[in-house]
Amino acid sequence: MVNFSPLKTVFTQTIARGPRVELQLPAQAHKKTFVDFVRHNKDFHEPWVYVSGDPKFFDQYLRRMKMGKLLGFFVFTREGEFVGVINMNNIRLDPFSSASLGYYADEKMTGKGYMKEAIRMVLSHAFHKIGLNRIEVNIQPGNDASIALVKALGFTKEGFSRKYLQIGDEYRDHERWAFLAEDF
Repeated sequence: MVNFSPLKTVFTQTIARGPRVELQLPAQAHKKTFVDFVRHNKDFHEPWVYVSGDPKFFDQYLRRMKMGKLLGFFVFTREGEFVGVINMNNIRLDPFSSASLGYYADEKMTGKGYMKEAIRMVLSHAFHKIGLNRIEVNIQPGNDASIALVKALGFTKEGFSRKYLQIGDEYRDHERWAFLAEDF
C-alpha cells in the first residue's frame, strides 16, 4: 500500500513512498538536478521526447503546474538518486475524468523497475486521490522499452493515432494505451 501524505508547503515535498522509490512534487530546489538530467540524457530521450535543458523551461514547468495545467512527479530512489519524471497532462475532472501520462527516465536507471513502481504509485494517486476513471499513454510505435513498460503495468492497447503529436520538428504516429480505474 502506498502512503500519500497531505499536501503542504515545504522546500521539497515527498508525496508518496514505495519500497524502492519516492515521488516528490517538483520544486525550485530541483532545478539544477532537472537541468543536468535533461542535458545528460538528451541523446537517450530523443526522438521519443524533446525536453529543453534551458533553466527557463524548468521555471515554465513549475508555473504550468501552479496553473493546474499538469501534475508533475519527480522520481527518486529511496537513497536519493534522481530516476526520472512522470507527468499527468490534460487532467479532466468533468465526465471525461481522465488524464494523459508522460514519462522519461535517466538512461542509467532504466531496466531496474524504478519507473514501473513509480508509475504504479502515480496510477494509485490518480484513481484513489484524484478520482480519475482513465489514464492514457501515447507511445511512438518504435519505442519498445516504453511499450514493454506499459504492458507490464497492465495498460491495454486501444488504438493507433496517425500524426498524433509533434515531437521535435514533425508530427509522429502513436499507439494509444489506457488503464481504467476499475482494472487497477
